[in-house]
Amino acid sequence: MQNRNSKFEIIYSFMLLFFVCIIVWLLCHYKGPKLSEEFFNNPIPYEEGWHTEDGSPVILDKLNQVEGTKAGEEYSIYNTVPDTVIEGDALCFRSKNIFFQVYINGELQYEPYVPESRIYTNSMGTKWNYVTIPVADAGETIEVRVTYVYDGARACMDNIYIAQPTGVLLNTFEEKMVAFITCILLLFVGFLLIVADIPINMRSQKNHELRYLGLFSVGIAVWCTSETNLVQIYIGDSRLMQVVSCSSLMLISIPLVLYLDTAFGFRHRHMTTILCSLSALQFLICWGLHFLRIADIHETLTACHIVLGISAVILFYVIVHSSLVNTEKHSRNIYRLLRTIGLSSLSVATGVDIIRYYRGNGTDSAMFVRIGLLLFIICFGSSSLEKTINAVKLGVQTEFVAQLAYRDGLTQIGNRTAFEEHLVDLEKTKDELPAVGIIMFDVNDLKYVNDHMGHHQGDAMLVKSAEIIQTAFADAGNDCFRIGGDEFAVLLSGQEIEKHYEEGLARFEQEVKQYNDLPDKAFRISIASGFAVYDKDCDDTKLMDTYQRADKEMYRNKKEIKAKQIPPEKYYAKG
Repeated sequence: MQNRNSKFEIIYSFMLLFFVCIIVWLLCHYKGPKLSEEFFNNPIPYEEGWHTEDGSPVILDKLNQVEGTKAGEEYSIYNTVPDTVIEGDALCFRSKNIFFQVYINGELQYEPYVPESRIYTNSMGTKWNYVTIPVADAGETIEVRVTYVYDGARACMDNIYIAQPTGVLLNTFEEKMVAFITCILLLFVGFLLIVADIPINMRSQKNHELRYLGLFSVGIAVWCTSETNLVQIYIGDSRLMQVVSCSSLMLISIPLVLYLDTAFGFRHRHMTTILCSLSALQFLICWGLHFLRIADIHETLTACHIVLGISAVILFYVIVHSSLVNTEKHSRNIYRLLRTIGLSSLSVATGVDIIRYYRGNGTDSAMFVRIGLLLFIICFGSSSLEKTINAVKLGVQTEFVAQLAYRDGLTQIGNRTAFEEHLVDLEKTKDELPAVGIIMFDVNDLKYVNDHMGHHQGDAMLVKSAEIIQTAFADAGNDCFRIGGDEFAVLLSGQEIEKHYEEGLARFEQEVKQYNDLPDKAFRISIASGFAVYDKDCDDTKLMDTYQRADKEMYRNKKEIKAKQIPPEKYYAKG
């Protein structure tokens, strides 16, 4: 079977290789225009020529640095509509942290809808805008009345063209799609790690490395996705995405710290508590200031960056200490190398994007973090997954060994060790329980069956006896044990012990009768039983005394049965 399947695997590999080569060749062979280029044809860049009312030039990328302006105060910038506009052209641009209205020849042409809520930040966030320009307005003056929100944050109009909106939209998707797909991949990996943590930790010691790493990945992936500015096109609510961008950063530090603590452990046992408390306190303060209208969560991003910076330093220290300082032989493996690569990628990428953010460079503040995080998650996820799977294997082996230690191999019920340990546990709590009952059983005729019919029939008799006892007293919690060669015991505890015993005994006798009435049975079932109860009214001082009373009752019943039933040598001779 394996040889036959391997042939088909080789054949499929050649088929797959052929498919890939064909697709690559076609991609390289095509020389025609892309769909976005066909629509995004001859766009007019419109970044130059903007000025204030007094003629001072304006840099659209730095609208909050125009001389004589203040945050919260409206001012106007002007330009001239090109003579080359055609039907369907629009002023297309991305706005960031500004409120605005567009006028052409003094008439309001466009004013974006502004949703209101205390949850929103003071800003409009990042918004894509498409303002239709009538052909009749060619050569007229276009005025944009701008109000920027924050003195210290970037306020701009960028990616500005006069072109067909469809073409600009397709071009935007083309430029951002790789970044967007990377974010979705990160989000998928994060959820995959979280889901993988569930079955893995059902058996093994619960360390939840994968869960914390997954939550860390999801937090950064959500932030990175919002920074691509593509989600705004689908949702339309740019203010919502501003909240997502700012608040998602606050959700990154705690899972990162928990992952480091679980995967490596901190030398100072209070480190996890301090770092997680600091992050939670920062979250509470920032949102508190936001709802009190003192400073919104965008204005308190610096505090978030500080907490993230502290976490990054701890991350660097822990990984370096674990990967480089530790020179033990077992730590020098491929997973240490992967972790070092992942750390380096994420650290460098984070540093670059933080610098870009505070310098106000670029339209995508998460560009390098996405790449670094993808490498980080792949490297650390593979390491954690390997270690956790090994832990699962060890846990399964340990559980299997434990089952062997406490389970009777023939009847698959509890063995004498399990019985004695359960008895010890009940001994500790017997005075807190209403009552404890012990039922002893002894299988008759086992020696005769073994000697005259074979041990395989004797084993079958024991298995059937165990089945009858366990079925009869199932409502007792299946605390059924084989404590000797032909001896069994059932432990009862809780309310109405005598009632449970009587009901179970009736079922037991019925099960025995039903089996013995079978015409083609290989052997008869004959089981003696004895019952004793420990409660506040009995004279027993320990459960062992109760056990001995039940054993005596069982032997008394055994004598009664032997006195009444046909001896085995006559019974089987008769059969």
